[in-house]
Amino acid sequence: MHNLLRLILICTLALSLMPGCSKAPATANDPGYIDAVELKLKFRELTDQMLATMPNDALQGVVAMPTSFVDENNTSRSSPLGRLMGEAMFYEFNQRGFPAREYRLTGNIAVVGGRDDLALIENAVIPAGQKWAALVVGTYYVDKDATFVNARLVRATDGLVMRTGQLVLVNTPIVARMGKTDPPAVKPAPAQSGSSSVASASKTSGQRGGLYPSLYTPASSITSGSINIKQGK
Repeated sequence: MHNLLRLILICTLALSLMPGCSKAPATANDPGYIDAVELKLKFRELTDQMLATMPNDALQGVVAMPTSFVDENNTSRSSPLGRLMGEAMFYEFNQRGFPAREYRLTGNIAVVGGRDDLALIENAVIPAGQKWAALVVGTYYVDKDATFVNARLVRATDGLVMRTGQLVLVNTPIVARMGKTDPPAVKPAPAQSGSSSVASASKTSGQRGGLYPSLYTPASSITSGSINIKQGK
């Protein structure tokens, strides 16, 4: 009897230590889920700040074009948090009856050599002359304990700031994970012309790890010599 109880105890401990057996499914009471819901409510608060300001006559006939929020220290870079804030603005504006346009399907905003939804970088092309367009742009600054968010509704014709909003987010685990800025994009090598491009390409391909072996050998590297050939079984 004692051996049976000991066996049951050992099996119980072994099952509790197995991966996936000791962790219960996520529920609505989990701290991580609560933090995620709180983050969604923060986006709602930010939109309320931007659209609850009176009077609203200046917003008549305006269509919102939300963009990804960018790193305040480098406006050519975003993060999962910045992209989520931009996507959330589509929902929040639409839910309040404020028309929003998915501009990325039509190319109304384009970024040369990079992402097509960052409107604050220097070489962004905004829809100039479109009186209906208002960009929803924003920045975030990640500090040790908190993340500071600033948002603006900007008229595309002249850059006039029509509405503003501001948040302070506690750096919960989900905010800290999503707030990590994207690594810098790898810039493509400038194209070369003439014989120099051929020599450069062959040099690159002939290096270790190249996709193809070198197909070009400069004349200066060609030498003569003898090779000993041994015959055998």
